[in-house]
Amino acid sequence: MNDLSPTAIRPDTAPRTEEPYSEDWAALAKSLADEFRPGAAARDASGELPVEQVRRLRETGLVNLLYPAELGGGGGSIHDAAHAVYEIARADASVGALLCFHFYNSLVPLLLDYNGANDHVAKEAAARRWQWGNVTQYVNKDFVAEPHPEGGFTITGVKKWNTGTPLAEHTTLLLVHPDRDHYIYAHIPTNRAGLVFHDDWDQIGLRGADSSTLTFNAVRVHADEVLHWGHGGVQELVLPLWTTFGAIFYSAVYLGATQGALDAAREFATGARRQSTLPGAQVTADDVLVQNHYGQLWIKQQAALAYFDQIIAKTQALWDRRHNSTPEDRAVIATETLALRSHSSNTALDITAQIFEFGGGRTTNRALSFDRYWRDVRTLSTHDPITLAVKNVGAYALFGRPVQYPSHFQPVKRP
Repeated sequence: MNDLSPTAIRPDTAPRTEEPYSEDWAALAKSLADEFRPGAAARDASGELPVEQVRRLRETGLVNLLYPAELGGGGGSIHDAAHAVYEIARADASVGALLCFHFYNSLVPLLLDYNGANDHVAKEAAARRWQWGNVTQYVNKDFVAEPHPEGGFTITGVKKWNTGTPLAEHTTLLLVHPDRDHYIYAHIPTNRAGLVFHDDWDQIGLRGADSSTLTFNAVRVHADEVLHWGHGGVQELVLPLWTTFGAIFYSAVYLGATQGALDAAREFATGARRQSTLPGAQVTADDVLVQNHYGQLWIKQQAALAYFDQIIAKTQALWDRRHNSTPEDRAVIATETLALRSHSSNTALDITAQIFEFGGGRTTNRALSFDRYWRDVRTLSTHDPITLAVKNVGAYALFGRPVQYPSHFQPVKRP
């Protein structure tokens, strides 16, 4: 398209180099985490956006991990992607959250159609190493597309909670069709004319995972930017498998931040001695009570990671046979990943609140930034109420009823 214009000054995350894809995604993610870790606490304190970190995700090709090799992508597995988010979040949960939202929004073209109708979008995204933003909120039924006389649509309105979009080159865009009886998905570049970024993200955690408000002033969506829906009928419900992938990558952020907290607690306990440490201990970690407490938290984390990998394997198996999957199959995996997300969130909130115990009052020093792990987890976990999620899981556990998302639209009576 030729109508792009810089309507707002946004950070430039374009790659300066393009490295070949790694043959070991886990090793790459750990290497990037080592790059990102040293400045993470300072970025959190200042609210600085992780511009260079996002650039590195693009330069290394990590953003393309989930795209099939035949589309120009990295050909990685769901396990590869989930553990990449985990390792990045272990170092900096804000960057981990940006990668989390990127992964499952970059998959939207492939989730909308399993037979290749949107492959050209994935090919372009892979070729240009797009970082994807997220302008998707199914409960926002006031975001209505208006037909454009030359084809496609225009959008006017205000949309809150657009995670990663200010740092992204491209974004998903969920709209209500002009008939107001179903959704349509589109994708647009984030420098499209009429798109205004408000820079109003000021939460207690994930301070670098910008989710600023966007204003759309007659923003053009071209006809070829509307993605094909290949599941029969029209989209009245949540996109199949969208919540499933979202839950996995949310869980990766939770568990990555939790491991980061445990890493910080271990480093402190093995390198210093608090006043209340039992006699004879050279460092806090020598205290048998501390060893017991840390061991209990470590066991909880290991159990959560094992559950994480179990559900990832189930999701991969379903994704591999998605062409032959049934609505019941997709409802069951949606419920199982909802359970994973709830467990990971609760585990993270529990452990990240306890790491202060290993160093006493000194761990409240701002320079250590021990509180950011809990703040990051708490901020992300508020996105979807755990109480409601667990209620839905309980209905499945008791009665075998997997979660079913109802239509968001009432039947429209037409003359």
